[in-house]
Amino acid sequence: MSWTHRSGRLVVALLAAALLAGFGQTTPSSASQPGTSQAHSNPAAGVCAVPTPAPIHVRDFTDHGGFNFAVFRPSNGTWYINGLGVFQFGAFGDIPVPADYNSDGHLDLAVFRPSTGIWFLRNIGSFQYGQAGDVPMPGDYTGAGRPQLAVFRPSTGNWYIRGVGVIRWGQCGDIPIEFNVPGTSRVTPSVFRPATGVWYIKGVETVQYGKNGDIPLPHRYLASGEQLAVFRPSTSSWYVLGVGESTFGGPGAVPIPGDYGRGRHVAVYLPSSGTWSIQFGATQVYGTRDDIPV
Repeated sequence: MSWTHRSGRLVVALLAAALLAGFGQTTPSSASQPGTSQAHSNPAAGVCAVPTPAPIHVRDFTDHGGFNFAVFRPSNGTWYINGLGVFQFGAFGDIPVPADYNSDGHLDLAVFRPSTGIWFLRNIGSFQYGQAGDVPMPGDYTGAGRPQLAVFRPSTGNWYIRGVGVIRWGQCGDIPIEFNVPGTSRVTPSVFRPATGVWYIKGVETVQYGKNGDIPLPHRYLASGEQLAVFRPSTSSWYVLGVGESTFGGPGAVPIPGDYGRGRHVAVYLPSSGTWSIQFGATQVYGTRDDIPV
């Protein structure tokens, strides 16, 4: 489970909710080497019948700079947050999208209802922004310090950002990701293409890092900034650009990078048992079958 250092350069970036199957012709070693970088490369849009799930990012609900064991139960719209309590907010099939929507320094419970495109923000209100099949991608796209409601539409490759506009960036099968523009607090529309292992980061660069079937895991694995990373379900291998390779997980494990204290950032969630397992750290059951870690 130790890191094996590999060459690579540091890229600043920001887990997928579904494990992707299949492998391309790229060799494992290529996951540690970026391809040619190209600024402003626009991936072509296509037709997509089935939306791709958005990445999962573990949040800090107590504002102490770490994390909480927390899950959202889509069967009944209930949030279970260790140390805070149980909150019923949502309905069957809703997607959890917690963020600090009112800029008061605290996370707000929120859900996106994919059947209607309506956002429900606890103690704030409800907003129609999106349509059936859209993938919710809230983030600070303006750099003003407050997240905007945003969705990625797989059928067209369009990003719809409330208060900003429509940006075409992606195609069918792409996984939308949050990417923090280096040196700013602003995020930019970005996608990871599982079929080729290419990251398309609008206004920044295009990077080949990973291969078919990998799950994108951008996260701050080092104190120096955030890195591009992928998880390979077939081998439970983590590849972090500029850091190295590590093996941690198991069959059916959902990778959930986060700040777990004392320099620990690698962890997995086992939906079948509701078990959290942190590399070099604790293993704890918090949740039940098919809960979504938040």
